[in-house]
Amino acid sequence: TVAEAISVRDTNIALPGIGSWIAVAIVQKNLPAIFLAIFAMLAVILVYDQLMFRPLVAWADRFRIGNEQSGDQPQSWALTVYRRSRLLDLMTKPFEQMMRWSYYWHPPHFGSRAATRTHDSRLADLLWYAILGLIGVYGAWRIYDFAHASLAWSDLAQAVGLGLITLVRVMVLIALASLVWTPVGVYVGLRPRLSRIVQPVAQFLAAFPANILFPLVVSLIVIWDLNPDIWLSPLMILGTQWYILFNVIAGASAMPGELQDAADNFGVKGWLWWKRVALPSVFPYYVTGAITASGGAWNASVLAEVASWGKTTLHAHGLGAYIFDATAAGDFRRVVLGIAVMSFFVVVVNRLLWRPLYWYAERKFRLT
Repeated sequence: TVAEAISVRDTNIALPGIGSWIAVAIVQKNLPAIFLAIFAMLAVILVYDQLMFRPLVAWADRFRIGNEQSGDQPQSWALTVYRRSRLLDLMTKPFEQMMRWSYYWHPPHFGSRAATRTHDSRLADLLWYAILGLIGVYGAWRIYDFAHASLAWSDLAQAVGLGLITLVRVMVLIALASLVWTPVGVYVGLRPRLSRIVQPVAQFLAAFPANILFPLVVSLIVIWDLNPDIWLSPLMILGTQWYILFNVIAGASAMPGELQDAADNFGVKGWLWWKRVALPSVFPYYVTGAITASGGAWNASVLAEVASWGKTTLHAHGLGAYIFDATAAGDFRRVVLGIAVMSFFVVVVNRLLWRPLYWYAERKFRLT
């Protein structure tokens, strides 16, 4: 929906599709057209959810590993139709025969010596990191050589400052979404029947392109004359917050029954239950959801920090708006600078925050 309508300087590219429909509706301030696009997208997502993902979920349940069987097994009417369809059998028969023929292939073997040979020697590690370092230095030099012709150090300082603003925005939004959806996810995940209802809805909302809803929010911001720096920010997390919810639901659903029984027998309740049982159990899953939501929020910043409604364009201070404006102006050097700065911030945050949290979760809170 984003890639179907792109504007770079005086060039406008519009592909047939719902994305270009939304772009035209925004320019015309056509709310009925926006609602039609929303309903069309809901219908499309519902169709492929029922015809592809629901059957996959129901079929994958047969490969569940563990002693505890799911009390409420997922069902799919489409999977039943696929299993009973003679037409699908005829269509897939050549592929099935090809797969059976491939079973006779054997991978080459190079003897026991090759199987036991160690590859992660210190010399190989040093050589690999040296190659990566050289590639990084060469890439940084090429970026500098490309950008310094028309950009000054003040432009780099401006991009870094705007990147810090977007970074603060992303972290605050992730924290707020975590405070809201982590308790909800634990509550839902510990109730299998409720989980069967809520988790598909959360996944459905995660699949829905949130930028289709942007015009509705932006129109309200314009009508009420709200501060863009504050009220455009929630658009960054609108489509990615659901990753936190359904990952926490998955973590709570995977909590061993023995652990819950032990907590009940010892009378662990209230904040102590959250501190010693619930939060440690879902923490590895939460970290995965938070990492995904954070990456999505960085991506969405390019769309969320600049929003239009008719001839009115709202700007929030941030790196996403910097990249958007540079793209619209056709200033390729500032586009490269903005992307480089955003990549730097994402890598630094991953190295200093998300990766240590992930390792900590794997070491301390792993249940298996």
